[in-house]
Amino acid sequence: MRTGTVFSGLIVLAIVMLVGCGKDNSASPPDISNVILGGSAVKGIINLGNVVAEELDTNGRVIAWVGSTITGIDGRYRLTVDKNNYKGGPIRVTVSADADTQMKCDVPAGCGVRADGILDSNNVIDFGEWYKPGSLTMIALVAEAVTGDSLVVNITPYTHLAASRAMEARSLDAAGIYNANSEVSNLLGGVDILKTELLDITDDDMVMGGSAVEIIYAAFSSAIATLADTSGGNPDVDGVLAVLSNSFIGGTITATDDGLDDSMISLQEIIDGTRSVLGKKGIAVETSGRITELQIRVDEATATGSSIDPKPSPITGSSALARVKAFISDMRTWGFVIKEEGQAERSALMQQAGMAAMAANASHKFLTGPAFSGVFDAIEQSFSNGLVYGNLSDFTVGSPDDPQFSAGTITNAAGIITVINGVINGVTVNMTVQLPAHGVTASSFTLGIISASLRSVATDIDINNGTITLNTVELYTVNWMPSDLSTDIIPRISHGSINLDIALTQKLDAMSVPIAAPVTFAGSLAVTLAEPVGGGFGSAWVRSNSLVMSGSISDTIGNSLDAHLVGNTTGINGGLASGFLPLGPLSTGSVGLSFKLQLAGLPEASVNMSSSRAGFYEDGATTIVVNYGLRQIVINTRYTGMSSISTANVTGSVTITNQDGVSMTMENDFKITPGHIVLNGQMYGTIVHLNNGLTKIIYTDGTFEVL
Repeated sequence: MRTGTVFSGLIVLAIVMLVGCGKDNSASPPDISNVILGGSAVKGIINLGNVVAEELDTNGRVIAWVGSTITGIDGRYRLTVDKNNYKGGPIRVTVSADADTQMKCDVPAGCGVRADGILDSNNVIDFGEWYKPGSLTMIALVAEAVTGDSLVVNITPYTHLAASRAMEARSLDAAGIYNANSEVSNLLGGVDILKTELLDITDDDMVMGGSAVEIIYAAFSSAIATLADTSGGNPDVDGVLAVLSNSFIGGTITATDDGLDDSMISLQEIIDGTRSVLGKKGIAVETSGRITELQIRVDEATATGSSIDPKPSPITGSSALARVKAFISDMRTWGFVIKEEGQAERSALMQQAGMAAMAANASHKFLTGPAFSGVFDAIEQSFSNGLVYGNLSDFTVGSPDDPQFSAGTITNAAGIITVINGVINGVTVNMTVQLPAHGVTASSFTLGIISASLRSVATDIDINNGTITLNTVELYTVNWMPSDLSTDIIPRISHGSINLDIALTQKLDAMSVPIAAPVTFAGSLAVTLAEPVGGGFGSAWVRSNSLVMSGSISDTIGNSLDAHLVGNTTGINGGLASGFLPLGPLSTGSVGLSFKLQLAGLPEASVNMSSSRAGFYEDGATTIVVNYGLRQIVINTRYTGMSSISTANVTGSVTITNQDGVSMTMENDFKITPGHIVLNGQMYGTIVHLNNGLTKIIYTDGTFEVL
């Protein structure tokens, strides 16, 4: 199987366009000038925090003060390194609190009783409220800087952890600091702890507009406060940072301790704290794939009785130019090899999947959705009429103008409802379901789908087994008496869930044209239903707030991949779709797709695609992360005009970075245009286009290569 075809149409837009220009900074002048440090201080957002930058020697002693400032209300800071004091060594950036410093409470359960003099109606520090943290010191280490560098240096619990790791290992030269920062980044599944944009996890608008990686990093940082000692009234941030540092001595961390050891923090506790923060924000499933990856790592280590030992990425501490050249080498490997693999077959699997997804949405809206709705309407009517069986054509489902059954029968035997060869709106339905038992009183009820098949010219759906669970606001007694003998009131539904073992096959595209290689998803589908979801049992599955699909995507010409798709629609009007199966595209919200990629001669890569505010094929922003070994490519895309899998009218920008911070950007129509390859805000290469159509990269040391 040519697995590379999985990638074409997803990342070929981004990873084959190499841009750059610049000057050689490999030989720094004696006086280092124009060095900028900037970023965010976050353990909760820190406002009016005191930021001090100091140069260290390799033993960790302070050589000189090199700059200071205070953080803004958004936690951001920016300072210019004093050129008269700085000599090119490691820099320690410290944020500390004084009597004026405030911090946002990012603990889901709140940050205790207020005793800081800030006016508050209930005198309790709730999630999202400002408070004065008292004692607070948090640091980040920068390995080195050269003239003209513009360095992003966030200050978080994890930069503090990396700094503690470097000091504990007595590795405070540039190489040791690079390695420590890389180790902790890899501990978090490849999240760059220094450079990843930080957002206020308590702010709904920022969370809605943030990328999946930005959201998960903010949640990781907030998770530390959930583990802090609150016996003094407020979270002891300094104390929990010390415990975190002690938990990573030697560069390893315990996988899990079941929360029994207060002197240590395990990776499982960080995961659980992160889930708690995400849950507070109503994020039912996490789309960056980091939590899933870390949980697998914890489970594997727990099974073998080992600790987690994240390694630093290779060449992390090499020269700037060496890191730039390694980046280009990776782009050649993962860009052009995959591109050539993908060009071999125009009917790439994921292109087909994109067409199938859009078509499935149309099919659900016009075909399978009305069919499901008609079946359950008929079931409800059968009880209301006191029927144990009947012809489906005798029922009027929905309104008289809606699609109606033209054939089929419905039977009821001891609460097991069977629909045989029901035909409605061009869909043939066969289904057997188990209803909640008559007379049962409870606040949660489960409808079992024993089996189901829906057949149409466009879409086939097979359900091997599944459940629909509905939770009622109040205790409810199931009453299947005919309506003329019952005084029963339809229960109010608070929330619910759907879990199915399902296969979905799409045969026609959204324009009713046969798909060249029909696509099938086979696996599990889990949906959480938001409240309120509607009226009685027959109309309760109206709005969903999360979706998880895990299984195999395959086409009819031999391509397949195992994939994990998640989606969130919390706070979004209309949910994933209005209907039984939430197959519609996300107009807003977030979605993530994770899978493994194996190409001949290359290491296995783990791939995550995540999109926020818009679907994969609509206006918005998408991030693709490719992890292979200890290296990484991150593709951030902002685009407009992508109304389908076609890229003909797409405009926007793509920024590609790696684990060493090397980046390049493409603008406008994504054509290969001259640009720049950048590290720490500086340009290290020029790209020119040759008359023969090849691309030439000229590095600042005078060497070049042709791609």
